[in-house]
Amino acid sequence: MKNLKIFKSIGMYLCLATICLSCSNDDVKSSNETSFYKPSGVIAQERAIELSNSWSSKNADLFSKSGSTKFDDEVKSLGWSLEDLRNYLDYAEHEAQEKGYNMTGVRIYFAAYPEKDNQNTMFIAPTGHKVFSTASMFNLFQPEEQALPIPPLNNGNGGGGYP
Repeated sequence: MKNLKIFKSIGMYLCLATICLSCSNDDVKSSNETSFYKPSGVIAQERAIELSNSWSSKNADLFSKSGSTKFDDEVKSLGWSLEDLRNYLDYAEHEAQEKGYNMTGVRIYFAAYPEKDNQNTMFIAPTGHKVFSTASMFNLFQPEEQALPIPPLNNGNGGGGYP
């Protein structure tokens, strides 16, 4: 009986030591730290200027055919405020969950207003997949990402070339 008590005590101390050793200070984040990472698609500003200029040169003929007298005056970009983007992403993610979808990203679509001659636009639409409940711990089925049935975001503010 005495050996059993000693064995239980040693087991308890070993468990306690394992828990204490597995909790390091590296795992604890202060409340001032933010959780973010640099996405793999981030490019240098110089590359962005090169891409914007390339787009302009490849599409100059289209703009001249539209009746524009000055290509530089054409809107080459569309922007949304940070507040609008954050609010939209929160809204879209909430709507996705309500409708049984897992929102995994967004797509930006180029579009044109049919009622306005030569006026283009862009809109943002959430993407993801239907949530499936499975009885297995292993999810071998990876659902295909699709545009979700959630209203897209339009009405950005026009701008010029980059920057």
